Order: sequence, then structure tokens, then C-alpha cells
Amino acid sequence: MMTLEDLKALVWMTLRRPQEAAAALLGLGLPMQARLLALGVVVTLSAALGTAGEILFTFVTKLDLGPTQSPLPLAIIQGALLLYGAVMITFIGQRAGGRGGFADALLLLVWIEFVLILGQVVQMLVMALMFPMVAVVLTLVLFGLMFWLLVNFIAVLHGFKNLFAVGAGVVAGFFASALLAGIVFVTLGIVPVPAP
Repeated sequence: MMTLEDLKALVWMTLRRPQEAAAALLGLGLPMQARLLALGVVVTLSAALGTAGEILFTFVTKLDLGPTQSPLPLAIIQGALLLYGAVMITFIGQRAGGRGGFADALLLLVWIEFVLILGQVVQMLVMALMFPMVAVVLTLVLFGLMFWLLVNFIAVLHGFKNLFAVGAGVVAGFFASALLAGIVFVTLGIVPVPAP
């Protein structure tokens, strides 16, 4: 069983040596039930922090952003995105000659989300100290961290060596997913088609 010290060590390894961290995570051999439980925990934490961060940002900046979103829809969307991401990483990676499976892709994405949640906590502490603009910069840092971890974790998952090619695949997959989502939303009438 992983202790708090083990967890801290794995977080530091993730930040400094992401490929070793990915290999360590995959080496745990966690059952699917544990991976799904971890998914539920991180989406709940992420949604709760997202709502709390929105409230804190409104309080610090005095900007009226409208009614605060409920954490439940955020959690559902977050969970769906992580599951979709695991499916896409598995599908595209295997088509490119990779060997990774869905369960391992899900585990790695859940861990990335957990690390980003820790970053969100730091971001909220910065906002609480009345430095909202620094918090905005931290958002960009967290986005960059997410991309870097994703590229390295996918490389380990599928056994790829060329990080540049993996990064290009991640960017292409992101834009393809955004295009697909746009088509689906327009088809369902969620996003209206602009008049000519």
C-alpha cells in the first residue's frame, strides 16, 4: 500500500523525471477497480477546486462572473474527458505501433490530473494572497506541465522514443477532438450555426 511519503516521492519524480514516474505507476499493477476509484476521486477534487477557485477569483478581483457553476456538471465533464482521453491515447497510439492499453492510459491520465490538482491548490493559495495576475500566469505553467507530462507518459505507455513525434500527435489529436466536438455540438443544436 502506498504511504504519504511514497506519494510525495512519486509527485517529485513526476516533476523531475516523468518517464521514470510513468514506469513506476504502470509497475504498481493496480486493478481496474482501483483505477476507476482514483478517477472518481480526482474528478471530485478537481470539480470542487474549480468551483472554489471561481468563487475565490470573483472575491479577489471583484469581477462579476455571473452565478457560480455547480461542481456536479464539472465532475461529469471532467470524468468524461479523462475517459475519452484514455480511449483516444490508446486508439491512436496503437495505430502508430504502440503497445499501451486503455487501463494503463487511464491510470496515467488520472495521475496527471492529480498532479495538476496539486498545482491548482498552489494557484488558489497565490490568489488568496491577493496576486490574481500571478495566478493567471500559473494557469499557463500548469497547461505547459500537462502537455509535457502527457507527451512523456504517452511515450512510456506505448514504448515510443521520439518525443517530438509524440508531441505532434498530441497536438493533432487535440485539434481533431476539438473539431469532432464542434461537429457533434452543432449537430445536437448545442452550438448554433452562425447565419451567413
